[in-house]
Amino acid sequence: MSKKEIKLIVAILFIALGIYVGVQIYNRMNVKTYGIVTYKNQVIHTFNVNKDEDYYFNGSYGKMKLEVKDGKWRITEEECPNHICSSIGWVSAKDYFPIVCIPNEVIVTLKDN
Repeated sequence: MSKKEIKLIVAILFIALGIYVGVQIYNRMNVKTYGIVTYKNQVIHTFNVNKDEDYYFNGSYGKMKLEVKDGKWRITEEECPNHICSSIGWVSAKDYFPIVCIPNEVIVTLKDN
């Protein structure tokens, strides 16, 4: 193989890699992300994580409040013995983990469309 052929192959590989990376970045930027609130394994609410709003729903112990702001979400009020889920604080897609309130049987998770 000549040096010209090797350079051509390397150039084609770099172009293909650039296209692949570009498509991946574009796809990640255009994914609409939604949160899902489940109660006793049933979806009771979905929410857009990019829309600032407060949501209210009931768990086994009583009312709960989910606050969504600036692409983050948290449980701010809940009626249960330990108040652990409200002490978790803000959760975002970047550092995502589900919010689980075992006494209320409520789970707040994330879903990509």
